[in-house]
Amino acid sequence: MLKLTLSPKQVVLSSAMLPVLFLLQGCSGSMSTAAVQSSQSAPTTTTALSPSTASIQAWQELQFSVSGDGAGEQCTWQSSQPSVLTSLGSGQFQGGTAGTAQVSVNCGSSTATASVTVTAQQASGPIQITSGGTYSGNWTSTDPNTAAVTIKTDQPVVLQDSVISSRGPLVTVSGVSTGANVTIQNVTGTALDPEVSGGQRGAFLNATKVTSLVVKNCSMIGVSFGIKLGATSPSTLEITNNYASNLEDRASDGQGGFLASRPSLGHFIILNGVSAPEGAQIAWNQIVQTIGQSSTEDVINIYNSQGSVGHPISVHDNYMEGASSPVVTGHYTGTAMITDGPGTNGSSPSAFVQFENNQVVATAGTGVGIAAGHDVTATGNRIVSCGMTSSGSWYAWGANAVVIWNYYASTQFYNNTITTTAGGMVGPNSNNAPTAYDQWVNPPDSTDAGVSAAGNDFTNPCLTSSGVNLQAENTERTFWSSKITAAGVLVGDQHMN
Repeated sequence: MLKLTLSPKQVVLSSAMLPVLFLLQGCSGSMSTAAVQSSQSAPTTTTALSPSTASIQAWQELQFSVSGDGAGEQCTWQSSQPSVLTSLGSGQFQGGTAGTAQVSVNCGSSTATASVTVTAQQASGPIQITSGGTYSGNWTSTDPNTAAVTIKTDQPVVLQDSVISSRGPLVTVSGVSTGANVTIQNVTGTALDPEVSGGQRGAFLNATKVTSLVVKNCSMIGVSFGIKLGATSPSTLEITNNYASNLEDRASDGQGGFLASRPSLGHFIILNGVSAPEGAQIAWNQIVQTIGQSSTEDVINIYNSQGSVGHPISVHDNYMEGASSPVVTGHYTGTAMITDGPGTNGSSPSAFVQFENNQVVATAGTGVGIAAGHDVTATGNRIVSCGMTSSGSWYAWGANAVVIWNYYASTQFYNNTITTTAGGMVGPNSNNAPTAYDQWVNPPDSTDAGVSAAGNDFTNPCLTSSGVNLQAENTERTFWSSKITAAGVLVGDQHMN
C-alpha cells in the first residue's frame, strides 16, 4: 500500500516543492470538460451472441461468438454475477458457484446478452495432507475457519487437476521441520461468501515455512488473496501462468453482500519477509478486476522480501487490469506492482527485485511503485489507464504511472530505477479536465544514490486533443492476447480443457 500525492505531467517540481493533491471525483462523478471517444450511442438490435442460452458445470469453460453488427468490432465482455460466471476475456467464460448469470457484450455501438446457468459439481469435505504424493479431487469447506485443503508435511506434495471452494481459506501449506515442498498446478479455486458479518473471503493459498513452492496454471475466482507467502526462505519459488478474476477483500454482510470495510487489504501476491537467495519467478500471470464490482489493493506486493545479486525476484510479463476498490471514496492507495515494507524490527528491506515487461491496464492506482528497498529496477513496462468508465465517469482516485518514493524514510534506499516505461496514465485535474499523470519522484529521494526515473516513453494514447480515447485500453488487451499467443503461453487451469 502506498499513499501518493499527485503531480500532473505539466508541472515541473523543484526539490523544494511538494506534489499537488487534487480532490478527485469518484465513480459517481460526471464529466464536465472531457470528451469520451467511446461509443455511447443507442445500441442497435442486430448483434447476437451464440449461444444465447447455455448450461455448464462449475469450472467448465464456455466460448461465445458475436454475429451481426458487432462482428469484427472491439468488444467488452461482462458477467452480471462474477462469482457464478467469470470472464476470461475475448468472449470466454468459466463457471464458478451454482447460479444463473447474464453475459453482456458491448461492441462499438452494439450490445447483446445471453443467459448461462451454472450447476455445482459434487465435492468432498476438507482434506488434510500429511504425507507426500500426488493428490487430485474436488474439495470444499463450509466452515470459514477451516481450509478446504491443508498440507502439513516436509515430503514432496503435488496438488493437481483439482477443484476447490471454501467459505474460508482454500489451501494452507506449512512445513513441519525442514520446510514444505509443494507444487500446485491445474487447480481452480473459488472463494465463497463466509456467511459471517464482518468476515472476509479466503485466500487461494496461504503458505509459510517452505523450501520449494511452485504454483502454475491455476485459476482463482473471488479470493481475498491469491498467494500469501511469509517468513520463509525457499530455494525454489515460481508463480507462473495463473489467472485471477475479481479479487475481493471487502467484508461480508453475512447475507451474500458486502460491507463498506476491508478487514485486510487484499493482494494477488504478497511476499512478506521472504528471502529467496536463488531468486524467484513471478511471470505470465493474468489478473482481471471489474471496476466497481470487486476490491483489492496492491496486485503484486514485494514486502520486506529479497532476492540476491545475480538472482533477483523477477516479476515479468504479467497482465494486471482494473485494480480498485468500491469502498474507497477518496484516495485509492493500491498499486499494480510495488516494493514495500520498512525493513525494521529485525527484518530486511526489499532488495534485488526486477519488474520487467509487465502490462497494467485501466487501473485506479499507480502502475509501478518503488516505496522501499534497494537495487530495485523497473524496465519495459506498459501502463495504459484512461481513468474512466465507458459511461464517462472518472474512477481514478489519484495515481501516477510510475512512482519512486522512500515512503519509510529508510537509510537503505538506493540503486532504484524506473526506465523505458510506455503508455501513460490519465485522470482528472482540479477542474475535472483529463490530465496526464505519468511519473513522480519524491524530490528529496531524487538525489539518493542510484535513484532515477529517466528514459521513460510516455506517449499517453488515452489522451487526445478532443478528450479521452478508451480505445487505447482495448488495444492493450489485444496486445496481451497476441503476446501470450506468440509465446505459446496458456494461462489458468488447463485440466478441464
